[in-house]
Amino acid sequence: MTNKDIFTSLVRLKSDPNYKVISVKSNKPIEKCLWREFSKVLSRIYVSTPIDIGDIICKNIMNTGIDIICTKRIH
Repeated sequence: MTNKDIFTSLVRLKSDPNYKVISVKSNKPIEKCLWREFSKVLSRIYVSTPIDIGDIICKNIMNTGIDIICTKRIH
């Protein structure tokens, strides 16, 4: 059993009345022990629309070299 996997989460949107959150994921598998800390960091982030699939939400999160990218398109 591996201790790494793709991290998925939600990030809040601030500029679209039709959507409150948008789905995001890590661009590489990460240690599962870091997931809680990643969630805490992302809970403080708000993003604006328009946003596209693959847009970077958080670059090099917690100095891990991993980017958090958007998985949905909202225009």
